[in-house]
Amino acid sequence: MSSHTATTVTVRRGEPFHEVGDERLRLDVYEDTDTTAPKPAVVLVRGGGFTVGDKGEFARHAIDLATDGYLVVEPQYRLAPEHTFPAALVDVKAAIEWCRAEADGVDARRIAAVGHSAGANLAVLAAATADDPALEPELYPGASSAVAAAVGYAGIYDLRLGADPDGRRSAYLGGSPEDLPDAADLASPVSQADTSMPPTLLLHGEADTVVEPRQSAVLAEALEPLTTVEHRGVAGGHGFPFAGAHYDETYERTADFLSQHLHTPDRHPA
Repeated sequence: MSSHTATTVTVRRGEPFHEVGDERLRLDVYEDTDTTAPKPAVVLVRGGGFTVGDKGEFARHAIDLATDGYLVVEPQYRLAPEHTFPAALVDVKAAIEWCRAEADGVDARRIAAVGHSAGANLAVLAAATADDPALEPELYPGASSAVAAAVGYAGIYDLRLGADPDGRRSAYLGGSPEDLPDAADLASPVSQADTSMPPTLLLHGEADTVVEPRQSAVLAEALEPLTTVEHRGVAGGHGFPFAGAHYDETYERTADFLSQHLHTPDRHPA
């Protein structure tokens, strides 16, 4: 069972970070206020099939990561079908840029993105399309959306691969992947990754019946010539990052990967 020593983690909920039209998106910020040195940052991006949900899904991960010395944010993002691609991606990039431009005490060289399911698509795609002018928010001019590491849990990395029985991919794209092949290509990390891609960790539940495990396998194969990639199966279903039986393994793999690639100080003892 994962545990941490007592710390002074504080949570600031509902910080505004991105205004688009009449919408004001907010994020939650977690950090250990006893740590004064520049911190690495982690942006946590929840799932929901691009169509449902709100920040808060990653609260346990956020508290543990903050205990381990990170400044952690979990942002809202705009949802389909009201907002189609690339709205959610732009919002995730705005959260990354907020860490650089607005968060106190963040080491801008050490920012990572971690996501689950649709959020894994957004986290990894943000890494793959960093600083692409066509996909950047208008806020935070001059701030980069690049990340130094990316982690995807049970991600949808090729929107053209497999069936879309609930129609969420079509809602996100504004039409089916077959009808909008260019949008499906641009929204798929497997197609957008190049040699600028940062080190990437891909974990997928071997018993996942929501997003096929081959989604992670296909992305891992695409990334192998481009960057450092770790691809692991987990003996769980789609929600393995949040399941009690798999949380500790998931967290330890993630924290070790981030520590290695963000060159963080020694973690608090577990």
